[in-house]
Amino acid sequence: SPTVIPPLCKGGARWGRETTMNAKPSPFERIIFVCVNERPAGEDACAPKGSKPLQEDLKAYAKAKGLKGRLRVSRVMCLGQCALGPNIAIMPDNVWYHRVTREDLSEIKRLYIDPLAG
Repeated sequence: SPTVIPPLCKGGARWGRETTMNAKPSPFERIIFVCVNERPAGEDACAPKGSKPLQEDLKAYAKAKGLKGRLRVSRVMCLGQCALGPNIAIMPDNVWYHRVTREDLSEIKRLYIDPLAG
């Protein structure tokens, strides 16, 4: 059983309640992570390469398919592959897409969103 550790609040004082960490299976059948990281000018990052509109497109598509609660399209700050961006990781499939363009989204939708919509 996990150790019970009261959480810290501002200034390091403990809150009056205790919490425990626990592990649960994902509430989603699939999660699509789209890196939207930004870095200083001259450094590789996904956002300047157009990842934000990709995430917005995938999220709107999933919403239109009625997949709330089954599929999550999430922005992430870094997937550790900046030079290859924009990057998208799909879990639990463990499939990674690099250098994604708007034209590539049709494949991602067909393979990873449409099957959940049935």
